[in-house]
Amino acid sequence: MYIQAVAGVSDALSSGLPAEVWQLLATPPVTEKKLLELGVAWLGISPSQARMADALRLFVITWDPLEWRVRRPCGFATVNVGPPGLELVVYAPVWSLVELATEREVSMADVLGSLAGSAVVTAAAHEKPITAGRYPALVTQQAIPDLLSDVGAGAALGPVDVRLVSAGWEDIGLGAITDVVQHAFGPVDLDRSPVELATATESHLGCPACAGRRFHFPAELAEARDGMCPAHRREAGRVISTRLARANAGNPDGWAALTDASHRLERPHLPNGLATKLAGAGEAMYVLPEPGELPIRAELVVEAASWFPGHPDRLALALGQEPEAAGQLPDWLVNLVLDLGRAGLGAEAAMVGDALAQVDPDNRVCYDGDVAVALAEAGLAEEARVRIEANLTRWPGDFWIRVHAGDALAALGDLDGAAAHFDTALSMAEQADDFEARYDAIHRLRQIGRGKSQDERGHPRGQRRQSRRKLSKSQRKRKR
Repeated sequence: MYIQAVAGVSDALSSGLPAEVWQLLATPPVTEKKLLELGVAWLGISPSQARMADALRLFVITWDPLEWRVRRPCGFATVNVGPPGLELVVYAPVWSLVELATEREVSMADVLGSLAGSAVVTAAAHEKPITAGRYPALVTQQAIPDLLSDVGAGAALGPVDVRLVSAGWEDIGLGAITDVVQHAFGPVDLDRSPVELATATESHLGCPACAGRRFHFPAELAEARDGMCPAHRREAGRVISTRLARANAGNPDGWAALTDASHRLERPHLPNGLATKLAGAGEAMYVLPEPGELPIRAELVVEAASWFPGHPDRLALALGQEPEAAGQLPDWLVNLVLDLGRAGLGAEAAMVGDALAQVDPDNRVCYDGDVAVALAEAGLAEEARVRIEANLTRWPGDFWIRVHAGDALAALGDLDGAAAHFDTALSMAEQADDFEARYDAIHRLRQIGRGKSQDERGHPRGQRRQSRRKLSKSQRKRKR
């Protein structure tokens, strides 16, 4: 976790930072979407570099609006031209500062100086297109270097003076999201100028537009719309739809990224860049991961789970689930325990299963049953048997605990023990008159050569084959 990383190397990281800056960077609100504005300055830089340094705005952020894109850079920078003037904006994720400083054995002030200095040096070398406002389009076309492409030159500017600009950590808003999206996709033509609606022929008491109020776009106008008179409500709708349509038409990919990040602004997120590191994990449902990927993924999942004890809905949202599906963790995650076992990573499977049980205690029985199977499939016989006994002691009447006890013993080659558990599970299913559960138990008995024919069991012919892959939790709940 971030706080642990800072605590381990605090003296080295804090060198060169004012006390008030270090205090804020040492305890960032990593579970919130916040930014901190800092100022930087160098001595002895050239006139063109000084002009760019005057236009520089440097932000440390606790959330990357494009966190689900693979291989995110260590920082993001772009150029804005317009009121109040030229701006070079640089965003440095707080976790990147720690990782880069630790890796390079330098201070966070050095990292901030190299990132901000790169923007200044690169902008000064391309001052004409920068000041003309052409940078966002040119860098997307790779016709001009990324502002953060030359951190070596930034570091060469020498010692940097860092100061605090904002009063403290502040909320990330649409402006910061737009800058980060612009860095990745180029400019999005979203007109954010204030909106003043036309004067109505008849004034309505309580309508903010009739009272002559101007509205910031888009959030304030959208929020105020419901309280407007019918005429102004229709006009506000036309303004919103026209501006949004123009933004989408000019840069569909950028607009889609902007709207997605805006929707996630109020949702939980994975701290410290974990979302980027887990990006693409869902492909494991369809593509077998490389052997070295699974243990790393297990560690990342355990860290992600540690932030959401007792809140599977919030973890699901942070992992990218849509709100309507957030009550269930994604399938790739609940399948991970068994995937690890099949890969021979029994210890990692137990670690992930226990972590998910802390997040989702209502479904602990599912994870504990899977851990027993994973330990067995990884060849950890003693650990698997201990887990089987613990599960049976805790949930002696659970159908799936019995089934997975049998699965685990079958993986260990103990077919007699497996058959005993499958028979017990079958009796449970018959007592509950659960047709699908009966099928699952019979299928497993037949897999180990201990099942009777379907006619002898009174089970209809022509049933589908059951996959060995773990069922999602919603399916398993229906089966119990």
